[in-house]
Amino acid sequence: MNSALFRAATALVLAGAHVATPVFAAIQCTATSGVTVPVIVELYTSEGCDSCPPADRWLSKTINEHGKDGAFIPLAFHVDYWDYIGWKDAFAQPAFTHRQSALVANGAATGAYTPQIFVNGKDDRSWTSGAARWGAGKVATVQFNAATTWRDDGLTVSGRLAVPSGNIRLRYAVTENGLVSAVKAGENRGVTLRHDAVVRAHGALPQDGNGAFTLDVRLPKEVRRAASLLHVIAEDASGKPLAAATMACAS
Repeated sequence: MNSALFRAATALVLAGAHVATPVFAAIQCTATSGVTVPVIVELYTSEGCDSCPPADRWLSKTINEHGKDGAFIPLAFHVDYWDYIGWKDAFAQPAFTHRQSALVANGAATGAYTPQIFVNGKDDRSWTSGAARWGAGKVATVQFNAATTWRDDGLTVSGRLAVPSGNIRLRYAVTENGLVSAVKAGENRGVTLRHDAVVRAHGALPQDGNGAFTLDVRLPKEVRRAASLLHVIAEDASGKPLAAATMACAS
């Protein structure tokens, strides 16, 4: 360091100034929705439920076998209504419980339970046979582009529908893989649980009249960007998926 820079740095220190260092630099990723519609698989689960680990393992196995071809989007929503029996699920959110209840209220299932799996918005118990039997994705009738800028406290998601329509709704989900919990109480006491596709943030993406959307999303500080994905999903009014895009910003 030359003497001028040294004197300037010393002056800042003596004045009590400091510069905050970010956890990681912001990074932007982009994506365009695919030509086919992936199957949307939503698992409702809880670390406080002793019948849930088999479904968690099934989802991880399915991701390992089929997750790289983009044929389906896995979303593991941890619900909070089993927290009272002795173990608080750190990944659970009341909003996820409300989403499950809303699906039931809209006729997607006869009741809410765990583990429960919805495929394209409908209750589906076929996972218990051990296989994922979904047909080929239909041709997407909707197109959009999306971008995300990741920061150390969350991300911004933005984009635009190719053809604006008030009949299309958009939502996002940030998922994280490779999570491990050593459960110390409740029905799974003494068990180490491993989770993939855990939803860490989820919500609607409001659009303007031109089909453009932008939203700032806060994330828990412990979320690892390298293990996370951002999904943007276009649906019709009934919740039927029309198109989707996935972004991985690992670097």
